[in-house]
Amino acid sequence: MSLSYQQRGSALIIVIFVIVIVGFLATSLTRTSWSTHDTTTRSVMGTQAWLLSHSVNEYVMTQFYPDPDPTASSAVSSLCKEEMSPDINNFAETLVESATVSCELHRLECESRGQLAGMSFYILESSVVCGSGVSQVERNQELWVKE
Repeated sequence: MSLSYQQRGSALIIVIFVIVIVGFLATSLTRTSWSTHDTTTRSVMGTQAWLLSHSVNEYVMTQFYPDPDPTASSAVSSLCKEEMSPDINNFAETLVESATVSCELHRLECESRGQLAGMSFYILESSVVCGSGVSQVERNQELWVKE
């Protein structure tokens, strides 16, 4: 009779041990799933922000060089001042907002970097922020322009 009671006690300990291990594994899998979801969200938002930043720079470049003729003069020096032209800035903001609801144009700047060998150099930089809270990402893109 005492042998029967010893087996019941060991089975109860094994059952409790299995329940604890299964609970630990379930918690670990949930954390891994959440981490994967967070990483995927950041990756998608980051790619979206980078592509929108690139698009803004491409649009501004079409304003700098509206004529496809390479010998035509550009408008870099007139458009690239301390602050970007309000028309260009407004259109760039509209471009980003129309592409998605979760991104915004954070910064669009163009500044002179001086002259070298008779050419003027400028830096065009755009920054787009996508997402909010923990999943917020910002991507910058910089172009060097010569005139």
